Amino acid sequence: MNTADLHTLTGAYAVHALSDEERVAFERHLADCAACAQETAELTATAARLGLAATLTPRAALREQVLQRITTVRQESPREQVQSRAGRPAAVRRRLLSR
Repeated sequence: MNTADLHTLTGAYAVHALSDEERVAFERHLADCAACAQETAELTATAARLGLAATLTPRAALREQVLQRITTVRQESPREQVQSRAGRPAAVRRRLLSR
């Protein structure tokens, strides 16, 4: 597994979804990569908070309202994503590094 592949495993690691082989490789990488360490910590905290979320039943009319309004929203045209050397989209990498 190369370094670019390892950068994509932060989310899976945060929710314990890696195989043993991937986990060991990622943990080795994590020791030397501050960006992945920070992202993993944030994703782990987010996953923990989501686990505490309450389930609410939406009101009956909500689906119809959403379907009606969605026809009035103009869809943005697709943009090319510029990949950084780390394998993440450049915009995401800039945001992570600006913290």
